Amino acid sequence: MPNRDQEVICDMVSVPRGQDQTLSVLVVLRPPGDAPAIEEITANHVHQFLPSPDVVRAVTRWFTSRGFDVGETVGISFPLTGPHSLFQDTFHLPAGELPQEALSLDALPPDIARHIDTATFTPPPEFGPGNP
Repeated sequence: MPNRDQEVICDMVSVPRGQDQTLSVLVVLRPPGDAPAIEEITANHVHQFLPSPDVVRAVTRWFTSRGFDVGETVGISFPLTGPHSLFQDTFHLPAGELPQEALSLDALPPDIARHIDTATFTPPPEFGPGNP
């Protein structure tokens, strides 16, 4: 639980006030071109949607080279964490704004963006203060 000198930003990342806020998103990779078109991925067929190791390596290395902390790829996604300023520079976010939804991939190099389905923040819980 954050104390009064901290605040919670986006994906429940606690950072001291007055510092470059740390953000965390979940990067979901696109399935390979031969993956079936379905509405929902389940454990029974997730293997059909797994990106190739070369794609995972290329995308995660690119984000690492930019200065992000890249978590372990699990299934079709990996966590991406870094200071707000790095997200601003990389995704061309408007100054002073904390995004609440998926990030636009338009600012990424095409050879990286084509492998990403979405980069999104974990939605806040539907319970707790302000959510009866």
